[in-house]
Amino acid sequence: MQLKSRQKVLLRSLTVGAVVALVAPVMMPVAVGSMVEKTPQAKKASSAAALTIRGATFDRIAQQTVLQVNPQSGNLRTITAALQQAGPGTVIALAPGNYGAGETFPLQLKEGVTLKGNDGQQGAGVVITGGGQHISRTFARQNVTIVLGANSQISGITVTNPNTRGTGIWVEDVKASISNSTLINNNREGIFVAGTAAATIESNKFMNNAANGVSVAGEAAGEIRNNLFEQTGFGVAVGGKATTAVTNNQIRGNRSGIVITNSARPMVQGNTIENNRDYGVVALDRAMPGMGNNIFRGNGQQDSLLVNGGGGMQTAAVEPPPPPVEGNSQGAKFSCIQMSNGYATVAEKGSTAIPQPMIMWTRTNLGPELTPERRCQIVTDRLNRLLANNGGNMDNLLFTIGTVSNQMVVCLVRDRATGCQSDNLLFTLSQQNASNATEVLKSLIAFTVTGEGAPVFESEDSEDSGQPYAALSEIDDKLQTETGLWFAAP
Repeated sequence: MQLKSRQKVLLRSLTVGAVVALVAPVMMPVAVGSMVEKTPQAKKASSAAALTIRGATFDRIAQQTVLQVNPQSGNLRTITAALQQAGPGTVIALAPGNYGAGETFPLQLKEGVTLKGNDGQQGAGVVITGGGQHISRTFARQNVTIVLGANSQISGITVTNPNTRGTGIWVEDVKASISNSTLINNNREGIFVAGTAAATIESNKFMNNAANGVSVAGEAAGEIRNNLFEQTGFGVAVGGKATTAVTNNQIRGNRSGIVITNSARPMVQGNTIENNRDYGVVALDRAMPGMGNNIFRGNGQQDSLLVNGGGGMQTAAVEPPPPPVEGNSQGAKFSCIQMSNGYATVAEKGSTAIPQPMIMWTRTNLGPELTPERRCQIVTDRLNRLLANNGGNMDNLLFTIGTVSNQMVVCLVRDRATGCQSDNLLFTLSQQNASNATEVLKSLIAFTVTGEGAPVFESEDSEDSGQPYAALSEIDDKLQTETGLWFAAP
């Protein structure tokens, strides 16, 4: 049968039971009802071609919806309005401008939604400012700018939450990504990752956040890579049982670079950690960070402070301190740890306060039985024992100096009526220090590894005839919960 030169409709039964109408210009005669025998190669090619039109095997091309938002003009002037229209796969493209007035915070990104601004300049000119109440599954009521849904993405925006305890971006129990953005001037942290979240946080800038750049809690995973953390409290704080990888970041000019607590086991690798005011890396409690190929430079006190854990860097605890005394409301205790310039007795208080180096042990000329490490252990044990004998209460304990067995000593007394005795002696003073014992006492709890700085407390009134004292309770005041560790289990 010959087909006319116009158009013919060919109906053909498909193997999947569907019937498709093909309308096409006819270029040549086609035989209907019988098939011409083909070579095996031709059969194979024909079959492959047929797969492209058969109903069960169509390759659907997902249509991506793009919603343009401009705070100055157009139909969509707020992110809130765009989110009401957005579904999975929607891209909300933000024009330059300030997004705050007219928005309903927190902005809730639904599953699969992308919020996109100025990728090339880390969100410059695309500024979202504000925050609102978010009820977290784990942390109850929070103040947040943006909450991410499953498989949602953020790129190229600037986020600021100036509200009390304000968090910029909240990621909990979902997989999500944040890239090429700036988190600045948030009243707590730039990004909070919680629960079982797996967040990829890449190529962002964190500056001037009050607590942390990024906080990670719960059993969160994911990766924090290729970011800049600068002048932002703690650069990264990790707690809970999180295993987040912290890799190839620039972490500089913060209070401390990375603080790890609880039972967290992050991998910390390939970072440049420099010029932080206190420490490069701090590991507390049972934290066991894995460390590799990091560059440390110019950190104020030292590169790392590892107390009671630090399994990833086994230079941490020399000898675990006794457990906190039952009924000790303050929970403070003392540990002997190895630091970059020797051994130190440090005061610590749980998993939410940064330990404070108190006594450095550097003298090496006292014989093999009294190495710096051994003296550190002895005095640390004495401090913990005296604290336990006082019911775990620091309030009425005082450092002072006196003479025991004709040697000038530092001791810990319960009141000013009690002098130095063998049962409250902490350590003897060298001849040089004995000649300036008051200055030694003044620096004892100054809380710097070099023993410099203003004394916490000193009394030299006439009633004590010049006898100096330093209150141990002042140590507890220095060991309060860090804002940057608000989420950590105590």
